[in-house]
Amino acid sequence: MMRSDDVLLLCDAISKAYESGKTQTRVLKQVNLVFKTGSINLIYGKSGSGKTTLLNILAGLDKASQGNVYYLGKRYGSMNDSEMAKLRGENFGFVFQAYHLIPRINIKENILCPSYINGIQYDKEYYQFLIKILGIEKLIRKMPYELSGGEQQRVAIARAMLLKPKIVFADEPTGNLDSKSTKVVTELFQKLNEKYKTTFIIVTHEENLIEGCEQVIRLRDGEIIIE
Repeated sequence: MMRSDDVLLLCDAISKAYESGKTQTRVLKQVNLVFKTGSINLIYGKSGSGKTTLLNILAGLDKASQGNVYYLGKRYGSMNDSEMAKLRGENFGFVFQAYHLIPRINIKENILCPSYINGIQYDKEYYQFLIKILGIEKLIRKMPYELSGGEQQRVAIARAMLLKPKIVFADEPTGNLDSKSTKVVTELFQKLNEKYKTTFIIVTHEENLIEGCEQVIRLRDGEIIIE
């Protein structure tokens, strides 16, 4: 049985629907999930299954139509926008398929963005560890356009990890990468998880993206498939 202090994040009967005129489209239907501290979790499904919508709700970037999300027992719905933004800034990291690096500043400045935005001093020794383990030490003075896709994604991971988040939310983080770069990224997630007990929640269309993860959540038409 899972102890309550093992539960980092959970969602209770989450549903999401979009309305357009008189038409309602249900994207998620009564989803219940628990995420343990220090776990790696995959949300797997084909395009249109609702996996990105679920990730955005778990990360507090979108709101459910029904149901509740709790982080360390605190309900998202009990927080206002500024409290929610503070929770995300201090506890969550984000990695996206499109990288979202800022094109007009160099790689180091991109990595340090969470520190500037949230007004939190970063650990310089930890920063050096990150750029070393990610193999981007020689890239920090370059501009984003000078990097390959795999290199940009590693920069995005460094940025996501800078403030030592409790959870990293990753939306198709290897979707634009070749098999070699995919292997590098997934191995990095595993190393960071082992060393810092970071919880990863990863949306993917590759069911076997990471072997030995805590749970694989299979979505189809907005519902969890139990096999």
